[in-house]
Amino acid sequence: MSDLLPWQADTWAGLMARARDERLPHALLLTGAEGIGKRDFATRLAEALLCLRPREDGDACGECQACGLLAAGSHPDLRLVAPPEDKKVIPIDTIRAAGEFFALTSQYNGRQVAIIHPAEAMNPAAANALLKTLEEPTPGALLMLVCSQPSRLLPTIRSRCQRVAFALPEPAQALAWLRQRLPGDVDAEALLALAEGAPLAALRLNEEGGLAARQSLSRQWAGLLEGREDPLAVAAQWKPWGLTRSLQWLNSWVTDLIRLKSAGPDAAISNKDLGAQLQNIAQRLDLRALYAFLDQLTEYGRLAANNLNEQLALEDLMIAWRRSAARR
Repeated sequence: MSDLLPWQADTWAGLMARARDERLPHALLLTGAEGIGKRDFATRLAEALLCLRPREDGDACGECQACGLLAAGSHPDLRLVAPPEDKKVIPIDTIRAAGEFFALTSQYNGRQVAIIHPAEAMNPAAANALLKTLEEPTPGALLMLVCSQPSRLLPTIRSRCQRVAFALPEPAQALAWLRQRLPGDVDAEALLALAEGAPLAALRLNEEGGLAARQSLSRQWAGLLEGREDPLAVAAQWKPWGLTRSLQWLNSWVTDLIRLKSAGPDAAISNKDLGAQLQNIAQRLDLRALYAFLDQLTEYGRLAANNLNEQLALEDLMIAWRRSAARR
């Protein structure tokens, strides 16, 4: 059974109360930042609803036949919908199969649950196909859409779902949770800042060696301005981290540079462990160059949802960054 994260307790209690009173809607839209546990929450809720002997607090018992099937990943009344392996998009056939799943009769306690994650990955045809399922709900069925970018969903889909918004946990709560799960020599605060306050994302970054990689990549990035690094070679080093995460880091660094350039060395910045390096870069560039590069990052962030060639995008960004030195 999935663990309930401490910052989800109030949301969980509210939904459990509604489940006991049979007041759950037919569709929930779970939104919030990536890396705060939305998918785990959806899985736990599905387990609770499909359990044959739930506990008094509504949680799954973990012992009945249904719980055994859930643990084995073979419960017939649960459908998990995601992009096919090695793909980024959920196609129409996958969504049609989910609709056919709801047309079947529940085999256990009269409930059926489907989880779509990430819901924003549906292509336009798939999104339109989902509307039919939303417009013709099956009694006892619950569809959960887990989404970090709800603006990418059709307004007609959003309007047919009841939204459950997950906020980032308070920093003190997130740090306490994170420190219990990290070795003592790991800088939990730097990891959490790197993950923009999302504890599960911070944990994954540590497992992937994110802090060490970020230090190395930041030195290469600084070296571009000094002419010590080749933009294409640096882009190749960034590629394994993906365009989305690369844009996140670059946005954070450039925002800090703008703060340092505007308010001086005492400015409050997010990347405190890179403070000396960022201060050195800030002295090399003017605000116009920094804002121009930030605009370029924003534009690539908008395009990242499309089938963008990530290698070419990263190469373009590194070339543009190197040229920033000439805009002083």
